[in-house]
Amino acid sequence: MNEKGFFLIEILTVVAIIGILAAVAIPAYTDYLIRAQVAESIPLTITVKKSIGDYYAYHGRFPANNQAAGVAEQISGNYVSKVKVTNGVIKITFGNRSSEDIAGQTLTFQPVVKKNSLVGILNWIGHATVANEHLPSSLRN
Repeated sequence: MNEKGFFLIEILTVVAIIGILAAVAIPAYTDYLIRAQVAESIPLTITVKKSIGDYYAYHGRFPANNQAAGVAEQISGNYVSKVKVTNGVIKITFGNRSSEDIAGQTLTFQPVVKKNSLVGILNWIGHATVANEHLPSSLRN
């Protein structure tokens, strides 16, 4: 007898394999998506860091706020709701369309003056309330 089609056990096996693949792939994709949202903050701080460095080199102290640093008052992106400068410290807050896992979380970059240099060279120390696995590799502990 030459029957065509699938047996029930074959169909169930295929469905089980697809379920297992989905169970592994969905969390991995979600983590990737959140890391991409956090990574948006890095380019937003490049000009802010440069402005703070220039301000420090000229005045010998850190700027009090965005206006003193010479950057826009409202800096935001698709997933970053604001970038705020307070006494040279850059605080990035996630909001807007970001994942609920990082909404309201922050990244903070604190300037540290390298001692024994002729000109004030700044290093930046990052702190985060964002979970470590969601941070770009350059900011992980």
